[in-house]
Amino acid sequence: MSDNSYLTSLNQPQLTAVTTISGPLLVLAGAGSGKTRVITHRIVHLIHQGVAPKNILAVTFTNKAAKEMRNRVEKLVHEFPPIDRAVVDGMPIVTTFHALGVRILRENHDVLGLRKHFSIYDRSDSLRAIKQALELANYNPKEFEPRKILGRISRAKGDAKTPAELKEQASSFIDQVTAEVWLKY
Repeated sequence: MSDNSYLTSLNQPQLTAVTTISGPLLVLAGAGSGKTRVITHRIVHLIHQGVAPKNILAVTFTNKAAKEMRNRVEKLVHEFPPIDRAVVDGMPIVTTFHALGVRILRENHDVLGLRKHFSIYDRSDSLRAIKQALELANYNPKEFEPRKILGRISRAKGDAKTPAELKEQASSFIDQVTAEVWLKY
């Protein structure tokens, strides 16, 4: 139970979205209409309803949006604390899709066959690795554009092919080179 005064600043559609607890809920609204406000108030409402913050997850696209959402939730929780303060044990997870993916991989690294401290390459890291793989496969990175090789590997992965399958199904010299480089990559 709690004091619901944090709900007074919401308009009727926002209030409906925030206080609808059971079942799925889809909020479609234009820019500047209060979607973030609805999400942050809904998180606080869930906490006020007794949901442990550690059981709440909010995912967004950008670091900036995640930070803004986290700040708003923290401010609201401090401004309108639940009557049962024991409910507030930590804060909800508010993160980006990419950060959530990394978190899941790190928490399940052993099941996935990954080292505990793995790295995720960005595009420039990948291009550097492709250049090294080209050299290891005895190809000149100036003759075979690493960017194009990386693109071909990416397409093959998208088609759920392995390097061995790509090599076996190679219909051109560049497919063979790509498969060889991929094996070293």
